[in-house]
Amino acid sequence: MIQNALPPGASLVRPKKSKTTGSIFVNDLDRDGILEAIVYYQASENNKGLTGMLWQQKGDTWKLLNEFQGEGYELDTLMFDDVTDDGSLEVIAGYSGGEKVAKGLIVYRFDGHNFNKIFDSPYTEFVVDDLNEDNKKDLSILTLERNASSSLTVLQYSQNSFQTIGATPLDSHVSGYYSVQSNWIAESKRGILLDAGIGAHSAYTQLVYFEQGNLIKAFPDKDIPLKPRPSINGDFNHDGIVEIGMDRVPTGWENEPYVSTPWITAFYRWDSQKGYTSAPLYELFMDIGSGFYFEIPVEWNKDYQLQRPKDEGVIRFIANISGETVEWKTMSEEAWVSMQPSTDWLEIGRTAKTVTALHLTEASLQYSTRFRPLSELVK
Repeated sequence: MIQNALPPGASLVRPKKSKTTGSIFVNDLDRDGILEAIVYYQASENNKGLTGMLWQQKGDTWKLLNEFQGEGYELDTLMFDDVTDDGSLEVIAGYSGGEKVAKGLIVYRFDGHNFNKIFDSPYTEFVVDDLNEDNKKDLSILTLERNASSSLTVLQYSQNSFQTIGATPLDSHVSGYYSVQSNWIAESKRGILLDAGIGAHSAYTQLVYFEQGNLIKAFPDKDIPLKPRPSINGDFNHDGIVEIGMDRVPTGWENEPYVSTPWITAFYRWDSQKGYTSAPLYELFMDIGSGFYFEIPVEWNKDYQLQRPKDEGVIRFIANISGETVEWKTMSEEAWVSMQPSTDWLEIGRTAKTVTALHLTEASLQYSTRFRPLSELVK
């Protein structure tokens, strides 16, 4: 029905930032038991920008309620949440006119028949959460004008409009933000993690949270711990609190060129009183090309060597105290098939063209479960 309703030559549009692959979004917006569907399309004549369509289920069929004009030529983000605390879902759409044009955020409310625009704002990134933990959703908007100004503003819906409940300036001398997310950043403390790129390679993670009703930053802009390159954050030890990832050069590789350095990612806990822990909670080695990561044993206590002899084609970890060795190699599918049957090697990773296998020894066998697909880290 949607395809038949599109103008000739028009095509459906999906959000650029979306975890789903579809372009049709179905929800019961006003919680009355009747489903609504939202789609966007781009007409063949590109000068009109995006057009949205609002559909509603009518028994065994669907009815087009109305069409509305989008506020740009690209759909950056589309999400649904109750940001007005009225029990219904609002539609939160982020529009873009291209890389050099500021993005625009629109919040729509559904009245049973049409969409009403209840909020609009320029934005660079935004987050919906409950940062001040009052059991009401808030809308955090980050804006960045490079080398001029940057800020994070937290708004909450009250008295028929969005009111500012907190704001803080940010460092505008960044290349951009490659990740903005909310999570538990410490025991019983919600926060926003702002991952920014600096210069050609460096990066940092700034934390913003509420303290006694004020929105504050964990680090002054000129005193944020730098990372040698962008790295991921996440709760990969499943304790409910996000850890901050910082890449480091393994011992013995200090003179290796940046591009060929085998980085170790160490994960630290942040504390509002003490800052980052002095030692990482855990470390991972990510074999990006082979599609998996190795969880480095904590009991090695960072006292290990990483070897990558070019003539052997393997990556090898050696624990200095115990002498335990864990090594693996990546090979073509054909080479792997030719090795079968083999009891000396265990498959631990696979891509479209390669297979990675762990050399089985008494020592390495106990660590075989520490090899996990990279997809687990980037959900």
